[in-house]
Amino acid sequence: MVPDRRTRPFVLRSAAALVTCGMVAAGLAGTADRPARASTPSDEPPIVLVQSTQLLAPLSPYLTGTNIDQWFGNSHGLWDPVADAPNPDVVEKTRRTGLGMVRFPGGTSANLYDWKQGIGPTAERGCQTDGRANGGAGVLDSVYGPDEYMEFVEATGTEPEIMTPMSNSTPADAADWVEYLNAPVGTNPRGGVAWAQRRADNGHPEPYGVKFWEIGNEPDRVNAQNYWRSTAPAVAARQYAFGGSQAQVDQRLARGCDRRPAASRSDGTPGQQLELLYPPAVPGSQTIEVGGAAWTAVADLSAAGPDDTVYTFDPVTGAVRFGDGVHGAIPPDDAVLRADYTAGPKPGFVHFYDAMKQVDPSIDVCATWAPVTTASGLGGASFAELMAQAGRPDDYDCVVIHPYTNFLRDFGDADWETAREGHDEHMLGEARATRLVRDLKADVAKHSTGEAYVAISEFGALWFGGQGNVSSYPSWTTAMSHATYMASQWTRYAELGLPWVLGNTLISEAPGGLRAVLGGPTNYAYTVDATVREQLAPVLRAGGRPVRTTVHENPQVTPVEPEPGFGPSYDALTSTAAVGADGNLRIVVVNRHPDQAVTAKVVPAGFRHTGQAAVSTVAGDDFTSFNGIDNPDDVQLERSGLTVGADDFEYEFAAHSVTVLELPRQR
Repeated sequence: MVPDRRTRPFVLRSAAALVTCGMVAAGLAGTADRPARASTPSDEPPIVLVQSTQLLAPLSPYLTGTNIDQWFGNSHGLWDPVADAPNPDVVEKTRRTGLGMVRFPGGTSANLYDWKQGIGPTAERGCQTDGRANGGAGVLDSVYGPDEYMEFVEATGTEPEIMTPMSNSTPADAADWVEYLNAPVGTNPRGGVAWAQRRADNGHPEPYGVKFWEIGNEPDRVNAQNYWRSTAPAVAARQYAFGGSQAQVDQRLARGCDRRPAASRSDGTPGQQLELLYPPAVPGSQTIEVGGAAWTAVADLSAAGPDDTVYTFDPVTGAVRFGDGVHGAIPPDDAVLRADYTAGPKPGFVHFYDAMKQVDPSIDVCATWAPVTTASGLGGASFAELMAQAGRPDDYDCVVIHPYTNFLRDFGDADWETAREGHDEHMLGEARATRLVRDLKADVAKHSTGEAYVAISEFGALWFGGQGNVSSYPSWTTAMSHATYMASQWTRYAELGLPWVLGNTLISEAPGGLRAVLGGPTNYAYTVDATVREQLAPVLRAGGRPVRTTVHENPQVTPVEPEPGFGPSYDALTSTAAVGADGNLRIVVVNRHPDQAVTAKVVPAGFRHTGQAAVSTVAGDDFTSFNGIDNPDDVQLERSGLTVGADDFEYEFAAHSVTVLELPRQR
């Protein structure tokens, strides 16, 4: 609760006195994610202390990037196949947000993506395999491919970032992709196909120049996205890093791009060919079963009789071919076709890194083994530690993490009795997400002797499929609660100096827009998330550097439902600030209190300003307020000017709000 300031006097020392009295030196200042606390309750108001001379790592314009989690189906209307161009409505709204970076081809569903099937004339492109469990939606299209993605990037002024699948592709495939996107025409770094010329033939002679690449998506999600790797986290971590072999047991065969269970059943036709899910296979390790009975491998079907239950097998491609009823038996109609085999040897991150860097040494190639739970490997040997033990501490450019707040996993229930409970869980989970990132950053710094950094290609707050009854807060996915969660994370990541951060997804499959910046088709609502990104864009694109910012006497918000393991309360305010290349100081303050404004003293220590401030605020009438299809303008970006005086000043930060105060430097 914030005390009523009308009932008490206010006294504050000057900014200089505040610093010289030893608050920072004595350790009372805290950090952006662990604010300073007095030993006893104080009547003093909160203090947003901006130490403008304590510069941190450069502020990245890519801090408010986003994922494109599904490329198929024209990426939910992002691509217009009739016009063969990006959807102009999506382009306009994306540009308006000031979005920093966009990821392709996405996350889980793209883990088996084959980029070579997605280039060239659309009618000649191949199919894609859904990376989700049991083949997901089955066979997927390749209409929106790498060139279409880059056309969208160029139209929106965003930076590209590519997730390179590794479970069904090779380091050579990834190196070819780098060559296709980055090599000048007339060069062919590794011989073979002239991929730069192929790009030019497809309509783009100039290199795209994609700098940021990550290898795999959430490989630490064992039992969900381990694919060929072991389900034991310690084993899977080494396999991700260095490759290896792994037994595959009772695994259904695939039929081309289709990995759904139905595709592994015989259709009764002659000469059927199916494939292992994860070739190559160790020669001789396979057992192929038809309807539960093992058949026999032969070198050639031509010598087999019509009733011989035999097959041929290529361990390199994983192709399994059955007879035609004359030379070898036809598997009975509807019989399930399965295999036991040892997949491998499969490549690991180091092999992808070496091959891609050979083509373009200037790119950043990032690892993605960054567990967030004990079950997924948190607490075991980290990726950075494994690389150091192998004598390769510098052979990666960054480690990517997905520090989601998972309501079901983190809080142990599947519903909210009230909207306030949902709001509280957003804010409590946000602090945990920050700890995960900070700990990973420290781990990379400890084990890397180079300049490896930490980045984020997905984050946000959601249920991950375990959602129960949340009718008390149906708008939660795009409401002010989620927007203040995101803004809080951006303040943390600015001060941690992360070079790029991708949060939520650009477009959702559903019109309601699950954690989507622009909602879903066909309306593409300009959500509160989009509005806050627009608000922060001038801060991020002003250049310059963040400065150390702390909140003293931070008001505490008590959750309506106790949440064991998350503490009795959460901070009302988060804040960051930056001095831009123009010399102006921009201060971001997020008030996460659901229903109370907070009046704080803003202390721009060491910064002489003109006494005038440009103010922007995103709030809404309630923490449940949102912009949707039927109410597209409920939450607006409000701008105003304010006289604040020449030194410290008080400001009332509205409940559930994001505020930016820009102070021009006194010339």
